[in-house]
Amino acid sequence: MQDPARSEYAALTAKVDAFADAVSSRCASQMSCRSGCAGCCQVDLTVSAVEASTIVEHLGSLSATERQALCEEDVSPLDDSLPRCVFLSATEQCQIYPVRPLVCRSQGLPLRYPSDFLPEDVVRVRVGGGSVTVCPLNFVEQAPSQQDVLDAERVDQILAIVNLRHCQAHELDPTHRVSLRALRDSVRR
Repeated sequence: MQDPARSEYAALTAKVDAFADAVSSRCASQMSCRSGCAGCCQVDLTVSAVEASTIVEHLGSLSATERQALCEEDVSPLDDSLPRCVFLSATEQCQIYPVRPLVCRSQGLPLRYPSDFLPEDVVRVRVGGGSVTVCPLNFVEQAPSQQDVLDAERVDQILAIVNLRHCQAHELDPTHRVSLRALRDSVRR
């Protein structure tokens, strides 16, 4: 049975990627994000069911050699006090980059949330009726323009709806989060 929610999720990730590419093009001098920068990957992340199913499918498509290499990769953090994404390689590369979660796709971008949603110490600017946060390495010289700010609340709402549809189709709890660690550990079995 084909899952229409998975197609909707793919469309959402494509739109976020296109937005990120446009911002990176327009604001290249203001963006420090690049391959190997893993500051935002210092997290033990959980994902929605629709995101987890996309990652599981990707992991299942890997060859036995690729899965073994993924499981044997030394990803222990240099600083044990910091969490680290289990899919971040020792060379600071995302091992699931083509299917990385939406939160990873939007990191580094200026993100707008409703006023009073974000802690005041992370608000960089107020644009379009909301509070904007952005990686402290980006937009250092000037604030982002409104066209370069992603409406994170809207993206989160769409993801919640797509995840609900996916969960209804598969009789899953839409509030359940899946840890990336559990997904990686499932490859080991």
